[in-house]
Amino acid sequence: YAWELRKLKEILEINPKTEKIPDIFEYVDLGSVVGTDLIKHTKTLKESAPSRAQRLAKKGDVFYQTVRPYQKNNYLYELQYNNYIFSTGYAQLRPYSGVDSNFLLNCVQEEKFVTTVLNFCTGTSYPAINSKDLGRVMIKIPKSTEQQKIGDFFKHLDELITLHQYRLKFRNFTKF
Repeated sequence: YAWELRKLKEILEINPKTEKIPDIFEYVDLGSVVGTDLIKHTKTLKESAPSRAQRLAKKGDVFYQTVRPYQKNNYLYELQYNNYIFSTGYAQLRPYSGVDSNFLLNCVQEEKFVTTVLNFCTGTSYPAINSKDLGRVMIKIPKSTEQQKIGDFFKHLDELITLHQYRLKFRNFTKF
């Protein structure tokens, strides 16, 4: 199947406009995602929320860490809840129809992608990319249903790795 080189802004919407932030929500800041896992979130009242709490998550959104992107702390939102708000330290990537979210997450985790993003970054201690420059980053994407197959494969692989890590941790724990 044919693959094509596309700019991110051609295959997804970056930071879609948030309709209304709920009065009480689960806030996800830059320390809340490690690797591709959401490790914590904080119940937050709208009136006392930090100004960075702006990105209302929708199932299928990929949250890309724009500050120190080499850490690869990016998250695919697959929860059913409509009250998760992410920090503006993440770019919210909402794939257009025909673009698979799991495939997209895999793409942004690739070393080649990170290297390209770092070339667009400003700052040295805390390199960061803005959403306009992020939209100009190119990725290779298949034109067919191959995207979903690739995305599903890597999702399954990640789940297997997590399962084996859990088993190893549990096995080591039971030795004491």
